[in-house]
Amino acid sequence: MKLQISYNCIDLKHALNIAQKTADFADIIEVGTLLIYKEGVNAIKEFKSIFPRKILFANTKISEKAQDSVELFASAGATMISVLAGIPQITIKKTVEAARKFDIKVVIDVFDMQTAGQIALDSKSLGIDAILLHQPPTPFDLSDYTSHWHSIQANTQSPLFITGNIDRTNINQIKNLKPNCIAIGSGITKAENQTTEAQFFKTILS
Repeated sequence: MKLQISYNCIDLKHALNIAQKTADFADIIEVGTLLIYKEGVNAIKEFKSIFPRKILFANTKISEKAQDSVELFASAGATMISVLAGIPQITIKKTVEAARKFDIKVVIDVFDMQTAGQIALDSKSLGIDAILLHQPPTPFDLSDYTSHWHSIQANTQSPLFITGNIDRTNINQIKNLKPNCIAIGSGITKAENQTTEAQFFKTILS
């Protein structure tokens, strides 16, 4: 099970400082959406220059201008990008087509669990590489979410990523869902000892 660490603060220097203390434990480095909003492609370039051999996921949440967006972030060094699930499928397909030209992967970001089942069924025909789901903000009541999760899991061969409010209190519950990758942000980046926390999650997922 892979560990993705999300660096999603609005200060690039601060994000890179944390990354230098924790990225050794990450299978995937995520440049978060807020950081991209603040710094644009420069955030991708800086992470790529410091961590050239890491898988670099730009959480771009593409919703339009697919071909131009993909070229922009791929040229900056991203190896994975995200596209929103709720946009027209033609835009998703254009994103995938453009991504293939640059040999990067497309992750579809699902916010609304009611649409996730259909995305799971469509994932193969759309050509997406992974599905990213967000767990609810109430981590101790996962019963409804678990039902949706297993429904999606049964209807796709695409790797499933999970993110959202994951920390020591719920990591075992999340792990039991058996995703392919768990993405953790503030559970690591806002910890008192970020290196120790990253190592803890890497160990528990190994």
